Amino acid sequence: MVITIPVAALLLLVAFGSQSLHRQAMRNMVGERDLRTVQVAATSIEQQIFDFTNTLEILSRDLKSNVDLSALILSPVEITSIFDGGLALYTLDGILTNSLSTEIDWTINSPEIHFLLKNIVDTKKPYFYSDQTILGNDSNRYILVGKTTENGHVLVGAFSTAQLIQKTVGALVYPGNTTIVIVAPIDEGKSYIPIYQSRSFETAEFEFDHPGIRESLNGTSGTDFFQTEDGEHVIAFAPIPSLGWGIIGEEPWENITSPNLSTTQYAPLVIVPVFLLSLLVIWFGASRIVSPLQKLEKQAASLAGGDFEAIQQPVGGIEEIQTVQAELKEMATRLKEAQQNLRSYIGAMTEGIENERRSLAREIHDDTIQSLIALNQRIQILMMNASEDQKDDLVTLLDLMRQTMENLRRMIRGLRPIYLEDLGLAASLDMLVREMEQSAQIPIKFNVVGDERRFTPQVEMSFYRMVQESLNNVLHHSDAKQSSVTLTFAEDGVELTIQDDGIGFIMPKNSAEFPKKGHFGLLGLQERAELINAELSIKSKPGRGTTIFIRLPAREIFSIE
Repeated sequence: MVITIPVAALLLLVAFGSQSLHRQAMRNMVGERDLRTVQVAATSIEQQIFDFTNTLEILSRDLKSNVDLSALILSPVEITSIFDGGLALYTLDGILTNSLSTEIDWTINSPEIHFLLKNIVDTKKPYFYSDQTILGNDSNRYILVGKTTENGHVLVGAFSTAQLIQKTVGALVYPGNTTIVIVAPIDEGKSYIPIYQSRSFETAEFEFDHPGIRESLNGTSGTDFFQTEDGEHVIAFAPIPSLGWGIIGEEPWENITSPNLSTTQYAPLVIVPVFLLSLLVIWFGASRIVSPLQKLEKQAASLAGGDFEAIQQPVGGIEEIQTVQAELKEMATRLKEAQQNLRSYIGAMTEGIENERRSLAREIHDDTIQSLIALNQRIQILMMNASEDQKDDLVTLLDLMRQTMENLRRMIRGLRPIYLEDLGLAASLDMLVREMEQSAQIPIKFNVVGDERRFTPQVEMSFYRMVQESLNNVLHHSDAKQSSVTLTFAEDGVELTIQDDGIGFIMPKNSAEFPKKGHFGLLGLQERAELINAELSIKSKPGRGTTIFIRLPAREIFSIE
């Protein structure tokens, strides 16, 4: 599940990412195509302007000092096919000398003609283009181009903007999709006027801040995208430098892509239901399989630690998991019964051992010790009549006998703590600690906290044996410098703490591992604690010593007071 969710999310991210990249690639493709279209249109218009200039140059040379336009090498029909507004010859003062036209009346004193002539004189350029204008009664708009001749006249040609644009732009327009607009600046570049439009539209649709207009009039070409009510439009723009115009192409790019190409961008969405199905499967697996198995795993771990009640909590999940839990419950029940039987057996065996110890201690005391006492008296009687040499041997024998008697009495105290029944747990532990301190020759402190109370013989004997076993471990295995035993009588129970500063050891995680690690003494402590329902805690680390804590709750104590 940890791997499946990130992989599914990654696939979904890749799918939508590829869709976004696919969409971006398509819009960029349309933008590049439209940019090439308007650039080709601008170049075509520039080429037409160049052709007009060249033609006017040839005609002005042909005139030389002549002022009769009918003498030109081109016929009026040929001239009209190029300059559909015709030709006219003016003096630099603006006086019409001759004209050739079937469309406009050159005799009209037009401000545009005077403006053209003035700019040619002021700028001393070989030729000059005017803004588009209306000459006479003709409603068509024309552009005038003037060229000085050798005789000091100005040859003026007129061509209509409609004819110019139609020849170059008309074939580049995709009907119904692309809007081509050609604009010219007015008011010293503060606004614009549309010269050509491929379809009808309100001028307000193309305000001066509309993308592409200002840029194209400033001589820049490129693409932009503009969001409208009917979707995103791609806008391509390019300048027409010779006339100061700008050409703008606009279209909703999504409408002109191939239907198959548009459809492919939705192909990655097929992974969405797969992803949702995967999430459903993952949810089912997590809620009905993984989570119940994790709960069951924790319960099994608790069961291995001896908590038989943990496995009783339902974990849910699929039928197979519930079946496994039912089997574990049955196993826990049988194991608990077996443990109870084993505990009863250990209790009976422990009681039997204690009885054997008492019997052995009594037999040694009543028989062996008494015999040694009698033998001691006989040796003392013999010493009264013995020679000096014999007395030395008898003294040696007497010392050996007394040492044997002392060892036997110590053995009796180990087998049967005679002071436990008479003086209680605290006094017995105090004497045990003193004896072991003398034999081990390391300081062992014994502390009693709280008001002493008496408990059942089983409880007192169990505590006594656990201290005895713990101190034996300290003396034989810990290499400790000092140790302590603390007996605490509290209102909620009795506590016993045995500590040392020895080498310590790695504590097994489970008491079932005690025999495998060779900790039979700790196993004995565990068994004795379980017999009286006491809580046993053993903490140890290598180099940090060992602490054994035993606590018997008040509910398990039966006071004999």
